[in-house]
Amino acid sequence: MKDIFSDLYDKVLSFFTTQSADETKVVAKSRLKTVLMQDRVGFSERAMQMLKDDMLNSISRYLEIDVDSFDLSIDAGENTTILNLSIPVLRTKTDEEIDEAIALAQNKKIEKTNEIVGELKELVKEKAQELADQLSDKDDEQNTEEDTENINEDEKEQIEETKKKKKAD
Repeated sequence: MKDIFSDLYDKVLSFFTTQSADETKVVAKSRLKTVLMQDRVGFSERAMQMLKDDMLNSISRYLEIDVDSFDLSIDAGENTTILNLSIPVLRTKTDEEIDEAIALAQNKKIEKTNEIVGELKELVKEKAQELADQLSDKDDEQNTEEDTENINEDEKEQIEETKKKKKAD
């Protein structure tokens, strides 16, 4: 029983050790640097991540890199903005690997394009159907108005004939 309490005490104490505080300090410092850099340059976190992803994808076609150690930062001076990259290269890729990576990227683009075209076709079909329904509704309204006019004319004729018969009698 004493061991259980001792282990529990050690675990609770581990939350408050300096090692955990140091790690938190490093993470907080890194985040603060990112925020300050984004404020100075006017570059959003989303844009920064998209730039990093695009660079990783592009460079990875030609080189095998350590993605976890990849670092991208932007420093703003008075009149200049500097893009700093740290890219740990593990090895260069062979021509065959490069060709394969390029072909794979092109196939992904084609698939995405086909997907977008399919979605657009569906949207066009839906809109065309909506327009056809609207035109059909308008035609129905016009036909109903014409029918009403015809009925009114028939009723008028019947009323006039009835009047004529009453006068003749």
